[in-house]
Amino acid sequence: MKRVLNFFTIMVITICSYAQDIIVTKDAKKIDAKILEVSTSEVRYKELDNLDGPIFILRSDEISSIIYANGKVVLYDQPKEEPIDEEKEAEAIAKANQMGSLFGNSGNNTGASGTRNAGQKGNPVGHGSSGGTSWSLPGRGIKGTLPMPSNNFSQEGKVIVQIRVNPAGKVVEASIVGGNVSDKQTQQLALDAAKKAKFTEGESDQVGTITYIFKLN
Repeated sequence: MKRVLNFFTIMVITICSYAQDIIVTKDAKKIDAKILEVSTSEVRYKELDNLDGPIFILRSDEISSIIYANGKVVLYDQPKEEPIDEEKEAEAIAKANQMGSLFGNSGNNTGASGTRNAGQKGNPVGHGSSGGTSWSLPGRGIKGTLPMPSNNFSQEGKVIVQIRVNPAGKVVEASIVGGNVSDKQTQQLALDAAKKAKFTEGESDQVGTITYIFKLN
């Protein structure tokens, strides 16, 4: 009889262990639990060592992740990327190129500045890209490399900056015209980097774009 009871006890412990869910809170606290109900706003559970006890409730914004007994992992603190609106991006670039042509320059410029830009190795006239980050400025080349934003950003995505460049090649105006990043700090990092860009000389002010891609490591 004693052996039967011991066997039954081992089976109960095994079943409970298998049914264990783990809730990890955003302050790194781990809760051994039995999940009862999950909604978009909260999670209801019982503590694993007191299944006959009260039901506890955690708000979804307090949870970092849930590891279910079957091995499934649900993350709660991952940023959601907004879909990139390709149509708006194309409109922004087209608008910038159109404004650039209004200042007397185009991507097909074969005048003095166009010839001078074409001689710059690694700087295609009017556009260029590196690692997903790109720029477009009709009839101009970029001097050196495109300045990149600092790593102090908190949201992934794309930021399209419209720039106005004076005849000397300096960026004199910069503004956000597209992308899918809503975080103001990340947008400001893109603006600050764009203002440091240096382009080759031209005959008048020109308008173009710089597109930055932000990726969290």
